[in-house]
Amino acid sequence: MKIKFARLQNFRNVAFAEIDLDADSVWICGANAQGKTNLLEALGLLAAARSFRTSDISALVKKGEKSAAALFGARTEEAGDSEILIEISKTRKISVDGAEIGRLGDFIGRFPALPMTSEDVKILRGSPETRRRDVDMFISGIDPEYFDALRRYHSALGHRNALLRAEETADELYSPFEIQMARAAETVSQKRRERLAQMAQIAGERYARLARGNGEGAEIEMKPSSEAEGCEDFREMLARERAGDIERRATRKGPHRDDFPVRIGGLDAKTYASEGQQRSAALAIKLAQFEIFKAEKGTEPAILCDDILGELDAARRAAFWECVPPSAQVISTATSDAPDCAARKSWKTVRVENGKYFS
Repeated sequence: MKIKFARLQNFRNVAFAEIDLDADSVWICGANAQGKTNLLEALGLLAAARSFRTSDISALVKKGEKSAAALFGARTEEAGDSEILIEISKTRKISVDGAEIGRLGDFIGRFPALPMTSEDVKILRGSPETRRRDVDMFISGIDPEYFDALRRYHSALGHRNALLRAEETADELYSPFEIQMARAAETVSQKRRERLAQMAQIAGERYARLARGNGEGAEIEMKPSSEAEGCEDFREMLARERAGDIERRATRKGPHRDDFPVRIGGLDAKTYASEGQQRSAALAIKLAQFEIFKAEKGTEPAILCDDILGELDAARRAAFWECVPPSAQVISTATSDAPDCAARKSWKTVRVENGKYFS
């Protein structure tokens, strides 16, 4: 996919801006806190109409305003040229070529944009919730069945937790929701295992390239909160755990509690890896997601790099560019000028100052 332009209104610190992005390599530069990441955050909405920085959609609206809007021009091999409008207030509204999208599942994955940010290191360092959110968003973008199962699971989970908080004990109240949860959990668990195995293999290969053959290895490991796999396993587990869940007033086991930590050289990356190793592993995971999406959908996502390359040494920066196909669009932010890079010979430069963009 190629992003051709972005037009923003009342988005973060941007009152109004129209930015020409019609190039394979775009370098967005400027001092800190001027609006570089805000632009990348807006472009990231193309992936799933969600911010990669916050779960609070209303935080994207400029202070003092009631709503914001982001209009994008994009080109994909499947759809050709399209215009995507995302309107944001307390909720969001999505339109493609003037037609409103009623279900988020009908939008996710159509205009793939893959953010790579310094915050990605939280996939290693952060909470299980951070890892789940990243994996769930990625798989949802390539597999509508997964997104639907995840939605059904969390809907039923909300109802079950409401019963737990009310300290209800009647089996007939829980049974309908636990059956729905179990069916959805089987799909979510199976697809997570399959996709994590793919990610593990490709991320390990990309990490080896980033590490420049120094013998390091990266491994992604899934650690389920239970051993349940099939629908009946999950149903029995939920029934068995119900008394303890009532006491805790929360569902303690299931896909919403799964974790999948990253290991480097056989050791837990969160505890034992160096700063450079952690950042390289986070990049390797994102590069793996790029490759899987390309293979599954036949489309290269636009890569959105938010000031990540300055955190790597020269050898790892060079290796990163070797891992990115020259045909992929790269939109990158930095405080410095565009690099002299053999893999990216010509950069379109956009300078940012106080929420204004100059080509």
